[in-house]
Order: sequence, then C-alpha cells, then structure tokens
Amino acid sequence: MQFTLTDLQTEIKENSSKLLKENIDLLETIQKVDDNCRLDEKVWQLVIDQGWLALDVPEEDGGLGFTNTDTAILSEVLGYYMPIIPIFSSGVVFKQILLNSKNEKKDKLLSEIISGQKIGTYAVYENDKYDINENTISTELTPTDSGFNLNGNKKYVMFGDVSDYIAVLAKSEDNFKFILVPTDAKGVEIKQTSSLDQTRPMCEVTMQEVELGQDSILINLDKELSEWNKIKNIALGYLAMEQVGASQACLDMSTEYAKERIQFGRPIGSFQAIQHICANMLMQLESAKSVAYSAVRVDYSDIVETEMSSMLAKSYCSEVFNKIAGDNIQVHGGIGFTWEHPAHLYFKKAKSDSLLFGTPKLARDKIAELLSF
Repeated sequence: MQFTLTDLQTEIKENSSKLLKENIDLLETIQKVDDNCRLDEKVWQLVIDQGWLALDVPEEDGGLGFTNTDTAILSEVLGYYMPIIPIFSSGVVFKQILLNSKNEKKDKLLSEIISGQKIGTYAVYENDKYDINENTISTELTPTDSGFNLNGNKKYVMFGDVSDYIAVLAKSEDNFKFILVPTDAKGVEIKQTSSLDQTRPMCEVTMQEVELGQDSILINLDKELSEWNKIKNIALGYLAMEQVGASQACLDMSTEYAKERIQFGRPIGSFQAIQHICANMLMQLESAKSVAYSAVRVDYSDIVETEMSSMLAKSYCSEVFNKIAGDNIQVHGGIGFTWEHPAHLYFKKAKSDSLLFGTPKLARDKIAELLSF
C-alpha cells in the first residue's frame, strides 16, 4: 500500500525536518545522554513555539484542528532526529487522556499542555506485565470525607521528573480510574531510574497517602477499559511513525557510510554483501511505512479497525526498527559498536520502543484474537 502526502503534509515534513536538522546534532545528543540530560529545553521550546503540541487538537478545544495524520508526520520527523523531549508522553499520551476525560478537566488542563506551560505524563504499569487487572495493578484509590487517598508505586514513568502532572491508573472499589496527580503533591516521591533508551528518561513514582480532591478523577474506566484501549491504540500509531522515522535515519546513515568508507581500495558500498543489507533495509522500511501510515489514517470511531491497525503497526514496525537498527551497526563495522557513534542510540531506542505498551508478541496475540471473532 502506498500513501501520497498532500501538499500540506509535505510542507509540514519539510519544514519540521529543516528546523530539527538545524538544531539537533547527534554527537551532541550522545554527550547529553552521557551527562544524564532529562530534557533538552532548547528543542522543547522550539516545539512549543511552532505550535506542534496543538496541531491535532480540535479548534473548539483551543487547538489548530489538523488531522491525526498531519500530526503523526511530525512524529516521523522527531523519530528521525531523536530529541530528548516529552513529545510522546505529554504531547501524545497525556494529551489523549485529557481529550477523553471529563469536560471540566479537559477545559482546565488542555490549554496548559498544548501551550507548553505544563508537561504531563502517564503512569500505568507497575511491572513487566502489560495486562491491567487486579493482580497486576496494586495502586489503590480510597475514598475519604474530603476526596481520596492514593497509595501505590508506578514504574516506567516517562519524563516523570520534569513533568507537572501525572495521569495515574489506580483501582478503586468499583473500577479502574485515571487520577490526576500533581508531581509536587505531598506524599509523591519521584526517583530517576536508568533506561535503555536515554532519550526517553524514566522514573519510578511512589505515592503514599496522597490526598486528592473530588475533582481529581480524569476518566472512570469501564470493565473493558475502552477509553484506555482507545488512547493506547492512537498512541501506538504515533509510536509506529516514530519508529519509521528512526529506521529511515538508520538507512540514511548506512548508505552514506557505505559510500564514504574505503576498504581494499574502493567504497564498501560496492561490495554485494553491503548492497544486500541496505536493499533489505529499504524493503522492510517501505513496508513499515505503509503499516504505520495505515494506523494513523484509520477512522478512530471504528474500534475494531483502530485496534487491528495499531496492533499490526506495533508488531511490524517494532521488529523492522530492531532489525534495521542492528543492520546499521553491522554496516558500520567496528565504529558502529562504539559510544562515540550515534548508531547505538537508535539500537537502544528500537529495543525500548518495542516494549512500550507491550511486546510485539502480545500485539500478534491480540491480532489473532481479533481475527477469531
């Protein structure tokens, strides 16, 4: 399947690529992750100034009213240049949680997020089990006379230490809920944790007797977790676009190096073994593009189609990115294995991205389940 970009989408892609190319140097990114940079404030301010956070938000909610596909193209470009910014955690997942939350909470908080005044993130999982049930989620919301008490521990909280708000998944007496927790609330402890992908810094969040008001509930989830599944599936489409962009960067890096690296008196790109690797990278990438674009062009009102497209994108794009990132290192040979070369950043991001919201295998299991209906 081949998609053609509209003139507007082409302009978005060209302008965003030009801006990020001028402001991001991968060698500087290596130094930043070495220095444990938790937020590239310069690039984040550029994103805010360009209005990218408001692109896919409806005009009636204070946004620019562009389509999800238009916005996902930005994710593809951001995946290519890999800045250390919370575009996925705040600009996609947290924003989608707000868009699906109670109107009074959306009206109050959304403008702060899309204007960049505040940063939000999400805290869902507590271990390496990606199911949401009584056994995997222990964070608990207890009613009090004045509101609620929240107790629990969340892992893998992206950009938690630079965020102002966390949308926390907690269980209550009747169902699961997303609760808005300010990071400066009494009883909230945020600890930096090491992460494989250092361009997405992770934290562990502990909540002990955190007092919250009655208006802290963002979403009351039903038994099927419908709202969360919708948010997750939309986010997986954006993630697939990031993976496609990063895979393209790996391919460009490989072909450029193959033209420049001289071995036995000629460029290594003239050797058939290298040509085959690069040709396979291109073939896999083109297929991944079709799958990713399909996931962000789907009609989100069609629940089954949305889930099928997102699971396909999750499974295929994750494995393609892993393969291409690994092949990129192979093409570069010895230098590709060193800390001084940016190839390792993409390799680690590929592995980390493939675990967000579940493994590719779990995605394939879900596809089989959908096909059995």
